[in-house]
Amino acid sequence: MSDNLRKYALWQFRDFGRDRAIALMIIGLALGFMFVSPVKMMQVQITEASAKQLVLVSLQQIVFICAFVALNGIVSNDRKQGYYRFLFSKPVSIPAYYAQQFLIYFIGFMVVMAVLLGVFAIMVYPLSPVAPLTYCAIVFLSLGGIAFFISSVFRFDWPILAAVFLGSALFHTLWENSDGWRKLVIAMLPPLNKLTSMLGTLLDRGTVETNDLLWLFGYSLMFFLAGLFVLRRRPIA
Repeated sequence: MSDNLRKYALWQFRDFGRDRAIALMIIGLALGFMFVSPVKMMQVQITEASAKQLVLVSLQQIVFICAFVALNGIVSNDRKQGYYRFLFSKPVSIPAYYAQQFLIYFIGFMVVMAVLLGVFAIMVYPLSPVAPLTYCAIVFLSLGGIAFFISSVFRFDWPILAAVFLGSALFHTLWENSDGWRKLVIAMLPPLNKLTSMLGTLLDRGTVETNDLLWLFGYSLMFFLAGLFVLRRRPIA
């Protein structure tokens, strides 16, 4: 069974490159151009400080959109398109297969983000990629478990995924300082508001708040494990 799983890894890498990596590159380059081109047109000399500010403004938008695109349909696409009939005709653990797919998508996502930061270094200013790539990894892993669970449960996961992410951001903004039942609601929602200030902190100090990171990863891990449980107990068809 483990041999079959390793063989599938090559197919999963290929599918990510074909179905997602190209789209992520196009999205990243298009959005990056929107942020960078006005600065280049003004012919302003770009310093390290201004380059960090550009990364701060642009990467927060790019990484959330790209993570959403990378994670969308991570399980449900095989169910919708009927690929499960081919994929699981050989003996392989369904939860292990999709856990491996999650890991491969994470690696592919990070490679695309590294290429985009390389383009920024060539075209704009050569910043150290450590802080931006760390932020990209945090965003993907914070969203990933939630997306994995939703995709494991629902056939059409992207509208639910969008509603959860956007709703969480909206309610945290509106009810951040509220008491009573509103405080209980936002405590149950994904703590994605904690990602807002992380990139700036990483760029300035190279660190993040440990408690925020544990809360983000713990919440995501809980849903990732719940998704694996669903895949183990529920028929994939």
